[in-house]
Amino acid sequence: MAHHITPRLSETKTTMDGLGSKVFAISGIIGLVGLIVAVVFGMQTDDSMRHFSFSYLVNYAYFLSISLGAFTFIPLMFVTKASWNVVLRRLAEVTVAVMPVLALLAIPVIYFSSNIYGWAAPGAEHIHALKHKAGYLNQTAFAIRWVIYFAIWTGYSLFYWRSSVRQDTTGDVEITKKMEKLSGSAILIGALTIAAAAFDLVMSIDPLWFSTIFGIYYWCGGFVTFFAMLTLAIMGLQNSGRMEKIISPEHFHDLGKLMFAFTFFWGYIAFSQYMLYWYANIPEETSWFLRRSVNGWGIVGFVTLFATLLLPFAGLISYYAKRNRKMMAFWGFWIPIAQWINLYWVIMPEFSDSFIFSPMDVALFFGIGGIWFAAIVKLASQNSLIPTKDPRLEDSLRFENA
Repeated sequence: MAHHITPRLSETKTTMDGLGSKVFAISGIIGLVGLIVAVVFGMQTDDSMRHFSFSYLVNYAYFLSISLGAFTFIPLMFVTKASWNVVLRRLAEVTVAVMPVLALLAIPVIYFSSNIYGWAAPGAEHIHALKHKAGYLNQTAFAIRWVIYFAIWTGYSLFYWRSSVRQDTTGDVEITKKMEKLSGSAILIGALTIAAAAFDLVMSIDPLWFSTIFGIYYWCGGFVTFFAMLTLAIMGLQNSGRMEKIISPEHFHDLGKLMFAFTFFWGYIAFSQYMLYWYANIPEETSWFLRRSVNGWGIVGFVTLFATLLLPFAGLISYYAKRNRKMMAFWGFWIPIAQWINLYWVIMPEFSDSFIFSPMDVALFFGIGGIWFAAIVKLASQNSLIPTKDPRLEDSLRFENA
């Protein structure tokens, strides 16, 4: 393999400059318009905003999962003391540093909880099977738990982002050591809170059904989507003349390996969850899957299987596919769409027994997604796009796959 020449940071742009303000404005406008359009659609229905509530949950849970994927990625890299990721870590830092914005976007989920969750619906207190869960599944406890989740996620995310930015100025190696020391607790506490949040946010829609691995199922979908979107973001920046000589095919190769690995892992978790309930064949457990196998939802389930597992697995297994820019761009676009369809299939059958899709779903995708992306761009525009004085930066710039 030819010797990889370390690029000079001065030879390429590493800041957003004027591009950041333009993208921020466009994304913000798209987000606001999307939310307004969705609210108008929701108010025209005669279901007390119930369709709006479920559609909002699908899109909110989707974008939250991506930031939670970034939340996991950062401490994992510090714990393993990996160097390859340094040049792209700042993009992960700003993706998770928007937790305060996601906390505000969670308010409609809490406000419309009686529209979404069976345990919060009128008359739920009379369901015998829910009485022993009432201490946990109630609106007050639900809101308190989300305050705790976001306090933890925001605390960790802002620590990493602010420490990394401060190191750009000071070059203090001790900052890296502090981030490494905190990363073990970040992984452990992050895993517990993400799993609990997945139970609360999505699984408890049907309070009579449960899966002990649902938290991993939800997290893994967001984790692989984060890598796909990170790939697209880097390519977009390079197409605009930024980070061209910093992030190489070697880095894209590793992103491709991560997309491939966690696509397979997601499929393993999904199959394990299904197989256990199919084998046991207990009615109150199989009803969740049965509802998603009829009246059009079964077709969506098969689309999800092919789109999220079989096609990406076949498309990313090749060494050359991971190093081909066009192929990586394709999968960077494909995987997020596939994971959104999967989350739609998980959530929406609780609203409608028959398949349903409306312009409101699209409006909320752009509404929540636009606000989320605008917040990320705003943070990314404030500093360098890479940690310029990270002690492992040189190793990252020289990185080659064996």
